[in-house]
Amino acid sequence: MRSRWGRYLLLCSAAGMTVAPWLADWNRRHTFGPGYGPHARWHGTAEVVGVSASGLVMLWLLTRAVRHDRRLATGMAALLPLLRYGAFNLTLAVPGTSPDEEGGPPIRLLGLPASLVTQDALIALALGGYLLERHAERL
Repeated sequence: MRSRWGRYLLLCSAAGMTVAPWLADWNRRHTFGPGYGPHARWHGTAEVVGVSASGLVMLWLLTRAVRHDRRLATGMAALLPLLRYGAFNLTLAVPGTSPDEEGGPPIRLLGLPASLVTQDALIALALGGYLLERHAERL
């Protein structure tokens, strides 16, 4: 038995990973901002494309997995947001790093950096969806 809510949460996380980087980073405030040199743009472009590709792989795993590999595909799909975004939380422990963009006021949600809130929400959606899927399998 499959959990409709679990699958929905996983698909929302995958869609968010596919689209959010283009909305958040592919603009003049971030990747193409005046304070970003060529190497920073290179990293920004790689990050946008890499996260979107991870989201597309996640969508593929969730929609194209054959029945006998569905459990593995669902687990791998749920792991992708954690692998892509989990490290951003660890960067806060590195001296001299900041999640805030240069040249503008910090964007906050719930008092926290908006980028981390968004990324952690995509991780939570995926892990919550995975747990609902696993629970439905046991029923």
